[in-house]
Amino acid sequence: MKLLAIIGSQRIEGNSYLLAEEVLKSIGEVDYEIIQLAEKKIGFCNFCGKCEFGECVLEDDLNSIVEKMTVADGIIFSFPKYFTVPSKLLCFLERLDMVQHCKKYRGFKKTGVEPDPDFTPPFKGKPLCLFVVSATGRAEEPLRLVAYQLAGMEMRLIMHDSWPFLGVPVKGEGRGEVLADQKGMEDCVRLIRRLVDSINR
Repeated sequence: MKLLAIIGSQRIEGNSYLLAEEVLKSIGEVDYEIIQLAEKKIGFCNFCGKCEFGECVLEDDLNSIVEKMTVADGIIFSFPKYFTVPSKLLCFLERLDMVQHCKKYRGFKKTGVEPDPDFTPPFKGKPLCLFVVSATGRAEEPLRLVAYQLAGMEMRLIMHDSWPFLGVPVKGEGRGEVLADQKGMEDCVRLIRRLVDSINR
């Protein structure tokens, strides 16, 4: 089994990375890879529409990340609360959604177009889970925003068993503080195990 963690923080090896790494290390039966968007070049979508016919034509790291997402058995998004969601993560999600939309509706400039019946979303049914780091330990709005974006791509969100259900908020501000939130860490491990169990089923 191969899991892919995508770190949405704009800080390299910050709390969102440390959280994902620690939790993934605790799950001994899986291979995993961690991608930090802070280390990647992710440009802004310019609405050229050319992705209707293939990969995104922008020369950055999006297509290589999409390839890794496609082959992964499950995906973890770990990100901090920056009022809502870090702008680079929002940009990444917009790019993912735009590529899928242009293929599904054969471009974006036409109105009233029915979806292409032969199009299968590349991540349809792909299981994922969400971790979010905040200074207060509360982060319902960022979880809702990211969950909504990914649901639009027909990915399968593995829910947590307690509030706020869409994912696990973990408390941390200074680098490394997230590892001291014992309950948050335990909740993340439990959610990852749910993710793994859903894949095994």
